[in-house]
Parts: sequence; structure tokens; C-alpha cells
Amino acid sequence: MTPTKDNIKYSTIAPSDGNVDKVFKSKILKPFDNIAIDFISELSNKILKNNNLKEFPELVSMAFWMRKSHILSLKKEFFNKKKERVWLARGTAFHIAPSNVDTIFIYSWFLSFLVGNKNIIRVSQNNNEQLDILLELINKQSSENKFQQIQDRFLIITYEHNNQITEFFSKNCDIRVIWGGDNTINQIRSIAIKPTAIELSFADKFSIAIINSKEILNKLDNDELFKNFYNDSFWFDQQACSSPKLVCWVGNDSDIIKAKKIFWNGVSKVYDEKFDEFSSTRAVDKMVATYSLAIEKDNIFIDKNPLIQTVQLDNHNSIARDLHCGAGLFYELKLKNLDELNEFIIKKDQTIGVYGFDKKTVANFVSDNLPQGIDRIVSIGRMMDFSYVWDGHDLLREFCREINIDI
Repeated sequence: MTPTKDNIKYSTIAPSDGNVDKVFKSKILKPFDNIAIDFISELSNKILKNNNLKEFPELVSMAFWMRKSHILSLKKEFFNKKKERVWLARGTAFHIAPSNVDTIFIYSWFLSFLVGNKNIIRVSQNNNEQLDILLELINKQSSENKFQQIQDRFLIITYEHNNQITEFFSKNCDIRVIWGGDNTINQIRSIAIKPTAIELSFADKFSIAIINSKEILNKLDNDELFKNFYNDSFWFDQQACSSPKLVCWVGNDSDIIKAKKIFWNGVSKVYDEKFDEFSSTRAVDKMVATYSLAIEKDNIFIDKNPLIQTVQLDNHNSIARDLHCGAGLFYELKLKNLDELNEFIIKKDQTIGVYGFDKKTVANFVSDNLPQGIDRIVSIGRMMDFSYVWDGHDLLREFCREINIDI
């Protein structure tokens, strides 16, 4: 049976009286329309002023990204790249959000929205407090009369995994955006989109922290590093693609031993102060992962700390990306220099977070080695920052089509 709006069932989350027909029938907006900028910046202010959300640093960070000054800087970059060319929204974007990092849909939706697209967003049925508060704010703000244009141009929905519903929205969108694991992407890709539509997919990725051990030893106070690494790792309990799962130590053996002790003691103190969601399930997941690693790989040393657990690898051949479970598990590897990274970087590797290396040194590594993987390199503390260039895609550009005028 061909799916239609009349024979599929899903739950509408926002707007509370949202209607899919209104979304399909509404016209696109021009890129960086004032109404879009106002909606996003007002929502940013409301999140930052909401006392219930201050305990969720990932939402505060997201609201900071949404502030008006940053949106205007995105606008400036967009038009500087566009120059005299004609870029317009593609039409309707269908976003499928991941279950492990639910708030990623905000970035995906707003970048698409800023360039003028209408948007349908499918979020997971997994409930959590911060998402509920966020959706309530979105619902309330979109119902304001001044944002009627916005209300008619988006729909946030949820439904159990159902190919018919996904097929309906896929065949009515102009761009489909899939955020999820490899299996999810492969399953959804089996559902066709219309011939004129395009697709972006963001699959499972693996990220790495690289630390210059001598820099830790040379600094009297590394507290900022400890806090930054904690934030990169534990905002989403290492479930985000950009969270570090492998820590590479660069230096000689003596420096690395001393630096590791300082570092993990410092990170553990921050963890003890901030993390309050330890569960037996997390501990079991780590136990299964480390035991599996011990079976498959030789010459590894597994630390017995149940909270932050490190696994010292003998060489890069022992990196088991698919066995990593998050939850405070960190592989460790010793390197003599940055160039050794190129021996094991693969397409699956997304973000490198660095500490103790300057921009020129990092740029030289890239230009000299031409690594086949890695989409972004940032300082530790910024691994969780979202950028409109993600996994090698300029999203502001991808959400647009170009009209070539050659007269």
C-alpha cells in the first residue's frame, strides 16, 4: 500500500497544531530572512534565561551558538561565499535525528531553516528532561502571532521505526538528512526519495584527543584542560561522534608516564564533582567491551577503575573502533610525533582534539600527510562545538540549490 498522509500515524510534537499540508504548501523563504533570525535568536535568549536548563551545559552551548551575533556572522559568511550567484532553498527538508544526541536536530533544522527551507524533523521517542523543556519552549514561541510564518513551515514529529511513515516523508522531501548509526543509515537508504531530491547522511564516527605530554608537565595549572576534556567526553556520555574515545600521548616514555598521571587524576576529580549518572549498566557495557578487546587483541593493559577506564594499547593495530561503548572508556596510545597518526587514520575518524600543538604544526601535519580521514581539528574543549561545516559538508551550501543565470 502506498503511504499517504491519511493512512500513516505519527505524533506531532511541535507546533502543537502543526499540519503537514501547511508545510508542503508553504513557500520557501529567502536565505537569512529576518523572521528566521528573530525566531532563532529569541529562542536562544529564552533558553539562556531558563533556570531549569542551566544544569544542561549542552543546551547552554547550543543556545550560545544560536545567539543573534553568531547567526549574523553565519549570514555574512554565506553571502561572502555566494557573491553574485543565486542560491535558494531546496524546498522541504526531512531530518531524521539520532537517538543518542537528540538535540542535534536543532542545528540541522536551523541551518536548513536559515537558508529558507521548510522542515520536517523526526525525533526519537526516547524522552529526557532537557528535550521536553526545549520542545515546550519551541511550541510556545512558535504559537506567537508574530511567528505565524514559522509555524507553517516546520513540523517536529515522532513515531516508532516504521518504513511506511519514513517513505511518505522521504518521497515528499527535496533533501533528506539522516543522523544516525551505520545500520540506521543503510536501512533508511533502502527507502527511496524522489528523483529530484538529494540526501545527506552522517554515520558512526570516531574521534581522537592528542596531547603533548611535555605541555602538561610545563604548566603549573592544568585545571582548564581537565574541565574541557570532561565536557568533550561526558556531555553525551561519549555517545556523540565528536567525543574523544582514543587519547594519543605524544612525547618520550618518561614524560608520558608523568603527564598521564597528572591528567587522569585531574579529569577524575572533575568527574567526581560533576557526573551523577553512574549506573551498573554502564559498568557492564565497559566490562563487555574491555573483555572483548582482550580476546581480540594482544598486548593491551586494562585499568580497573570502573568510572573512568583506560585501555593502554601496544600499537595502533589494537584500536577497535567498533567495540568502543562510550560510558567513560578511553583507549590510549603512545606516539613519538604527530606524523605517526597517519599510520592509522581512516575514513571513520571525524574529529581530532589537540592540546599543546600550535595551528602551524597541525596544518603542516595535514598538508604533509594528506590523511584519508578526519573532518575537523580543534582544541580540546571545542570537540563538541557544532559548525556549519560538518563531516566535510558545508551545510549552509548543501541546503541550497543554485540557479545558474548565464545571459
